[in-house]
Amino acid sequence: FSRNRLYSLLICKTKAKFISYFQHREQKNLDNHWIVKPFNLARSIDTHVTKNLNSIIRLAESGPKIVCKYINKPLLFDREDSGLVKFDIRYIVLLRSLEPLKVYVYEKFWLRFANKPYSLDNNYDDYQVHFTVMNYRYAQNLKKITCEEFIPLFDKQQQHLTWANVQEKIFSMIRQIFERAILKKPPCGMLPCHRSRAMYAIDLMLDESGQPYLLEMNFMPDIERACSYYPTFMDDIFRTLFLDESNSNVIDISSK
Repeated sequence: FSRNRLYSLLICKTKAKFISYFQHREQKNLDNHWIVKPFNLARSIDTHVTKNLNSIIRLAESGPKIVCKYINKPLLFDREDSGLVKFDIRYIVLLRSLEPLKVYVYEKFWLRFANKPYSLDNNYDDYQVHFTVMNYRYAQNLKKITCEEFIPLFDKQQQHLTWANVQEKIFSMIRQIFERAILKKPPCGMLPCHRSRAMYAIDLMLDESGQPYLLEMNFMPDIERACSYYPTFMDDIFRTLFLDESNSNVIDISSK
């Protein structure tokens, strides 16, 4: 383990190593908040935030869990009705080829916001503080905002950052995911197939310095919201993946 990186691991396979790492951080007075979640469920079901080692071990006994270092200092968004809340960002990523690497990002992105101000004051069970998926519960306070509306608000609120620079970091992170996915041959790495195409949803969060962290990737995600917001979405995707055509809504991030 490195002291300067956030980690995710399958706790049932690396329990002894994780306990050692947790205790090491405790001795160094480093933040020790972790998020524990099942790898095969969605919508934040059975997902918990805690800094108690015994709780983490017990949670892992109820089924296979991934434990991830919690982003304890996330970048916050000032909601006019709630205050400073957590938010995450979803991008649609298109993979046209692995050899050579051809990966694209749909320029428009989607946002999800927590309903209550962020805090770590022993409120780990308050879903509306620590989670951003409000579509299925607490939807009465769901905040909807387009990326076109978000960008100027971001630049105004985050005076030490600009969205242009943050997005550059995000695209670099996405490109590195695919670069590393083909470093090794199958089954450890992805197998190139010139007749295959793929679409992924990438969910990410920013820390207070604007550094992006990958939360999860979904293959062939639900695109209902994308189609309702942007009528040309499917046409843009099809042209990029299958007709090898470029358009203004899709950005080629294949090279640095």
